[in-house]
Amino acid sequence: MSVASNPTLSRQSFADIALDGLFAGMIGALAVAIWFLILDILAGRPLYTPALLGTVLLHGSKAVAAGVAIAPLEVAAYTAFHFISFMAVGLLFSYLMTLFERFPIVGFVLLVLFLCLQLGFFVLDVILGASLTGQLHGWTIVVANLLAAGTMAAYLWKRHPHIKEGLDRIWEQK
Repeated sequence: MSVASNPTLSRQSFADIALDGLFAGMIGALAVAIWFLILDILAGRPLYTPALLGTVLLHGSKAVAAGVAIAPLEVAAYTAFHFISFMAVGLLFSYLMTLFERFPIVGFVLLVLFLCLQLGFFVLDVILGASLTGQLHGWTIVVANLLAAGTMAAYLWKRHPHIKEGLDRIWEQK
């Protein structure tokens, strides 16, 4: 039975969408946090990245020039901001995946949104004048974004098994 002929298969409750979004966001945030923790440990400075970003968040970009101290307040503040931001993005992605299940063209919206989020950190860095990309290296940010997107997409793909049927229908149409 196809999704189109049985709308109850593709419809989720608001609670399901919200929970999926929160879980997807937490999974993506955790993937990024682990990635940067590994890089920080390899560089011999554990928790440097959340301390750096927390310093910018709490004290502005000029505070980075004075040096970054790995302090609990900055690490905790950025970690909270990081997880809340990812959960918000996860909620949006969960909703869009629910739409994607019924309307496969929404896949294009997801792709554009991913590209916008990929560029978002770099644009924010330029706007803030923080020069974080010089300290974090651009490739590490790109890898982090790909890890987040991949883990979130894998979780949501598993939660929306009917998406494959919708994609198959796109290719079958002439």
